[in-house]
Amino acid sequence: MIKGIVIAVATSASISAWADASPASVPYTPSWQARHHLQLLADNAGLALTTSHWPLPAAAVQTALAAVQATDAAQEQSLQFVRRELERHLLTVQTTLQLRTAAEGAGGYDQNYTPGSSFSLTSDQAEWRSQDLSFAGRVGFKVEESPNSLQSSFSGLGKEGRVQFRPENTAAVLNWGGVNLQAFSHQNWWGPGWQSSLINGHNSPAWIGLGLQRASAQRSESPWLSWLGPWTLEGFVARAQDPVVAAKQPEGYLYTGMRMTFKPFPWAEVGLSRAIQFGGTGRPQDFNSYVQSLLGKNTNQDPGDPPDSSSQIAGYDLRLRCPTHRSCAAYVQLMGEDSAGSGVPLPSRFMSLFGVETWLDQGRYRAFAEYIDTSIDNNYGNPHRSTGYTNRYYPQGFTNGGRWIGSGFGGGSEVLTLGWLDAQAQRQIKLHTGQIHYSVGAYQPGNKAPKGELLGISASESFRWGRYTLTPELEWLQLRAGSDQRANKTESLRLGIALTTPLN
Repeated sequence: MIKGIVIAVATSASISAWADASPASVPYTPSWQARHHLQLLADNAGLALTTSHWPLPAAAVQTALAAVQATDAAQEQSLQFVRRELERHLLTVQTTLQLRTAAEGAGGYDQNYTPGSSFSLTSDQAEWRSQDLSFAGRVGFKVEESPNSLQSSFSGLGKEGRVQFRPENTAAVLNWGGVNLQAFSHQNWWGPGWQSSLINGHNSPAWIGLGLQRASAQRSESPWLSWLGPWTLEGFVARAQDPVVAAKQPEGYLYTGMRMTFKPFPWAEVGLSRAIQFGGTGRPQDFNSYVQSLLGKNTNQDPGDPPDSSSQIAGYDLRLRCPTHRSCAAYVQLMGEDSAGSGVPLPSRFMSLFGVETWLDQGRYRAFAEYIDTSIDNNYGNPHRSTGYTNRYYPQGFTNGGRWIGSGFGGGSEVLTLGWLDAQAQRQIKLHTGQIHYSVGAYQPGNKAPKGELLGISASESFRWGRYTLTPELEWLQLRAGSDQRANKTESLRLGIALTTPLN
């Protein structure tokens, strides 16, 4: 089962403790190149910004960058790269056409999950400000082939269709008192990893929801919160776009996500995350049951007890920069179920992610090694381990759009990824090896999807040609067990090219 709850944070803080001068702005998730540069500035130039929680308000990133004083040419190049990307993000209408063969891949941060072709368009930011309120908004959409690589029959144009439409990168943000109230459609990346997030990553479609987020990432002026250093806090509720893949599936469940990230020291960043699957067809959906789920009540129920209020996952992550050399770091993310019983239910029975990274040649290159284990320990001294991301109340698993919400390697897997990023050439190469328990990318219970021993390699590189950016990609995956299922194959070679261009 997947359940979890993490302690509430800053419950006694008033709205005034959040207040800052940042106006409303649309959410911003950097490209992998810009994230690399932001991480360099945070590690080597004192950038006061959390870097394991995306998206952040664009204005929060701009404010943090404005306070950085570059001390060498490499830091100045990093500053200019991120500023140019932010300018494009806010001031241009951008389109991306990605043509690729229909095959599954082991996507990571900033990689398109769609196991086929897609087209997206995102407008520039519109804004309005008064003395006490400010507003920012944008419109975007994505048209794609079905993200469920295991699905073989289709109907209509909705979530069961072969071609699907999503309002991706659409946002309406109202700022009051330093807090952004936002309606949105976007993906999240919660955690320090480059290949996987165990709780909320880029392997599934954008969430469509409502939420609150701190408008700034600056250190708080409140004496109660100043020790946190730069910090951000977010909570949202979204409805899943899950196709029907299992009998008695709680279709259309509500997903509640909560995360707090803070940097009490320049060399340490901490994250606390929680996610809740609630309601859906055939499940309790009243307000009282939802409150029970937020409080962690009625969880881990036996079959004879009242129904579980929800399915939950929660936990912690930590990134530490090397103390003596500012060219390496280590990180860990632990996500688990909650403990039933009296008192505050805290996460236990953890899935785990461990990583190390280093940056070379004044920050041009970044290399990382990342290992995940998405199995969990059983209770009562059982020596065998169970698979994460699955439970009896939500048979479709921890998925959205038929795809794993956390790591794209799915529950019960053990995978090592070695990555090499060249920020100057805008090139990335990754190697994967390990064991897949269910399937890569998508999940359908009972499906004889490709699984078992995994070996894979992927590479991509971006080229500028006038106003156009061309990104060819190649990915090869091999799995030793299971059988081919439409776009999810035991051996696949995925070829693709993405064309991105501004329209204004």
